[in-house]
Amino acid sequence: MSDRRNDSLQSAASILTSFSSEHSAELYEGVIKPATESIEKSDTSLQDLVDAAEKIIKEKFTPDPRSTYAYTKGRKKTSVQLDQIMIAMLACAEECGGEKGKRYVASAVIACSQEEDVVGALEALGTTWLTHFLFVFKTGRGHSSQPRDEPSEVLVRDGYKCVLTGSQHITHPNIDANILVVDLEVAHILRRAIGEFNPDHKSKSFKSAATTFDILVNFTHLPVETLEDLRGQLDDASNGMALQHDAHYGFDNFRWCLKRTETEHVYELKIFNDVGILKKPANNRVSFEDHSNQFPLDYTDKERSPVKLPDPCFIAIHAAIAGILHMSGAGKFFDELLDDYRDDEGKIPAVRSWSELEALMGEQLMREAIIQGFQSVDVY
Repeated sequence: MSDRRNDSLQSAASILTSFSSEHSAELYEGVIKPATESIEKSDTSLQDLVDAAEKIIKEKFTPDPRSTYAYTKGRKKTSVQLDQIMIAMLACAEECGGEKGKRYVASAVIACSQEEDVVGALEALGTTWLTHFLFVFKTGRGHSSQPRDEPSEVLVRDGYKCVLTGSQHITHPNIDANILVVDLEVAHILRRAIGEFNPDHKSKSFKSAATTFDILVNFTHLPVETLEDLRGQLDDASNGMALQHDAHYGFDNFRWCLKRTETEHVYELKIFNDVGILKKPANNRVSFEDHSNQFPLDYTDKERSPVKLPDPCFIAIHAAIAGILHMSGAGKFFDELLDDYRDDEGKIPAVRSWSELEALMGEQLMREAIIQGFQSVDVY
């Protein structure tokens, strides 16, 4: 029995080791990032950088098996193409980070080409973007239905109506009998999990969060200096909007997003998967305005203080991430991966980072290996 159980444990450990992204993140921080910064500051035009990056991906990375990031559990294999993630990052960067965001992505790819092991560096970069950037937008920990401070503030600003469908909240002061009444929720545009981290600077969670923050700032050019600054903004009214449950679920899962138009605070609805979207807005447009003064604080008709509208930068980031997840197949990869670790109630793992997911994987693999080892004991 001992030999069989040891074999099972070793097999579980090897699967976990092949899945670890820690080495990739270390290579990104220590080698790729400094080289990227140097290339970004060069006089090379953006178009030349993009052309060079696309050529490197196509000729060096795509043909190599290491461009496939795979996870195997039992007989089930889930994979995603890291080269497609890079291509999608290049395609979507400008939407939220402008030319600087696109320059960062192209420069990072070119930085990898300067290494002796070009494909190894590209693999590390793609893995880091997958596990330390895109993943945090899909994990559920730290996400709640509404910001903590003044939970009704966003509902009042949005006129007690779902910004997508127009349905009324059950507490609307003047309910229209011709409009559907539902329980509305206040959705975070950017999930709170992005700003959740272990304050211990030596912990894997903090180091992972620091890498995530670095990529986020470079890709989006958010005007924040520290992780703490970012976390403080995620519970602000500017990061929330009123949605009914089905629309909220779809938004969180990147089934739809809002695309910027030429008119400020007016967005076009982009649907990737219309399952659960019960009603589309007129002209396929969603407009934000502050309705708070239509609902006085008390019978003295005292006006409310203005409530900030959704930040266009946050909406653009959500749209860019949605585009990357769908274009690259990373969204499907994460969904299939997380499905394997749902609890008895069907909830996805409560993890803040990829390192925490790896720890969860390790615990489950070891537990299954031990059970398998004991089940293989011969009974006389």
